Amino acid sequence: MVYSSTARPEPAATLVIGGGIAGMRSALDLADAGLKVYLIEQTPCLGGRVAQLGYMFPQHDCVLCRGTPDHGYGCTRPSISPAYIQHNQHPNIEIMTNTRVVDVAGQAGDFTVSLRQEPRYVDPQRCINCGYCADVCPVSLPDAYQRGMSQRKAAYKVSTRAAPDAYVIDRGPYCDECGQCVAACPADAINLSEMPRLLSIEVGAIILALGFKVYEPGALEELGYGRYPNVLHAMQYERLASRSGPTEGIVTRPSDGRPPRSIAWLQCVGSRDQNNSFCSSICCMYGTKEAILAKQRLNADVDCCIFMMEERAFNKEYSTYFAKARQQHGIRYVRCRVSAIREDPASGDLILHYAHPDGEIKQERFEMVVLAAGLQPPDSARRFTEMLDLQLNEHGFCQTHKFTPLQTTHSGVFVCGAFASPKEISETIIDASGAAAEVMRLLNGRLNTYPFTREHAFLSRNDLPPEKDVSGDPPRVGLFACTCGKTISRSLDLSSLVQNATRFPGVVTAEKVEFACFPETIAHLQNRIREENLNRVVIAGCSNRTHDSLFQRAVRQSGLNPYLLELVNLRDQVSQVHHKQRAQANRKALEMVRMAVGRVSAARPVRKRAFATQPAALIIGGGLSGMTAALTIADSGYPVNLV
Repeated sequence: MVYSSTARPEPAATLVIGGGIAGMRSALDLADAGLKVYLIEQTPCLGGRVAQLGYMFPQHDCVLCRGTPDHGYGCTRPSISPAYIQHNQHPNIEIMTNTRVVDVAGQAGDFTVSLRQEPRYVDPQRCINCGYCADVCPVSLPDAYQRGMSQRKAAYKVSTRAAPDAYVIDRGPYCDECGQCVAACPADAINLSEMPRLLSIEVGAIILALGFKVYEPGALEELGYGRYPNVLHAMQYERLASRSGPTEGIVTRPSDGRPPRSIAWLQCVGSRDQNNSFCSSICCMYGTKEAILAKQRLNADVDCCIFMMEERAFNKEYSTYFAKARQQHGIRYVRCRVSAIREDPASGDLILHYAHPDGEIKQERFEMVVLAAGLQPPDSARRFTEMLDLQLNEHGFCQTHKFTPLQTTHSGVFVCGAFASPKEISETIIDASGAAAEVMRLLNGRLNTYPFTREHAFLSRNDLPPEKDVSGDPPRVGLFACTCGKTISRSLDLSSLVQNATRFPGVVTAEKVEFACFPETIAHLQNRIREENLNRVVIAGCSNRTHDSLFQRAVRQSGLNPYLLELVNLRDQVSQVHHKQRAQANRKALEMVRMAVGRVSAARPVRKRAFATQPAALIIGGGLSGMTAALTIADSGYPVNLV
């Protein structure tokens, strides 16, 4: 008897564990290489630790923006790339939040991974960010994103522009008899009966981007953290200095809400001591950054003093940053370790006891103290060690070899970022791209399995219909005004708006719709485009910064060029800011629609030209880095010229 069987195809997919900046960078590189990527994160949104930072050293840029005006009006990127924005997500990346790895079986090139996805109780595809659930929620809890310095509701959004950009519910016993959020949600997006899901995926490789844990200095009683309100953790200071923080970027003392006139930073807290002998690598730099921010945020006369054992700036650019802090901003540096902190109960000031480098015992008074806490291995390190039979080094970080710093002791499993060793953001991003390159090297025969295109104003697969040529046709404009579950129509008379809009030149149809961004409404819009033979579209509803890609894709799927579309932001620019001025709000809305109709009537199709590229690499330099890069690219299946 002859038995026949069909071999299971090898998975052209990768699992990236950790949705911080390292995980997002690795996932994006792999997705661009045509591999399917499962990006899992155990919290409700992407971003990791970097999401809590307002500024990065040494340029003081954002890297990972959180919807604040720190870096210019309209800067609302929720991640390192537009490919993570909800309505323009990279087609090769599947984001799975609130998800943990349960088990891993298999070998390099063919892993089977079991996952458990906890419910968030709010459907991200239907959440319209109205905030009504948080408005009616009676339960207040400490806000972990703000390091406990403010409260949030049980129905909340982690940050202003989280990714996914949706609310989540911290479900507890208080929800059983409440349910006010369910009744308040206009989009029926909340399901408090949602259950966890068990999933199984098949991948060829795994990248561990687990990040790190910040040291909690409560055990160091001599420093007073947790006992004296004006002794802050460095992450608390970061939130105070951020525009999206609890004080909107104004640094104040927790004890009395007054801006401090003197601040001390204590370096190496939780690093380079008897329990943690390693250097955390970033504390000297971020302590200096925070001191410069104090000078910029408060006043140039604020006394900023950094107590450190020694300066550890790891390149020339960072040394220049230190020099700028001393010479331009007047920040003091004292080489010592503070032995104890005492509080003056009358003023809340803090008295630091330390030995000056000349041997003299000193006491100095400060109005605020910031503890520059070090980096620790993540809590999940031990669990993955047991699950994947990995080895950790003596400090608890992932064990790697000196000449293969991205390969773990388990074949097919790679590591990047601070789980390998403490490192700063730019090194983490380099690590992440390197780990992605190692995966491409392993799965070289499976690259480009999932093609995609950047031909349009949005990311998509090559599955769009032919584009209609409407360049010679007179404008036939369709206007669709979204009530957004009455969140917009509460302030605006949209019936009157669409009626008046039909009198504008070129408008052949105008109507109200309930939720323009929902799939069923998108299908209705596309049917109306075909039925009325529309060649221009105006949608009045949400912001183009969040919904442009969604509606451009919908228009393109109907055969029109995506640039023959105009969005009118009635929600942010009219209904939410002028709800007490209804007459003026309706007049402004009609004028904005009139201008949009005029713009779209004059719009012309925009097309990108495709150019073939040579799939080969030129590497200049035959040293260690050049040879390593050449081998990695060649092993991925591409010819390399090493000069």
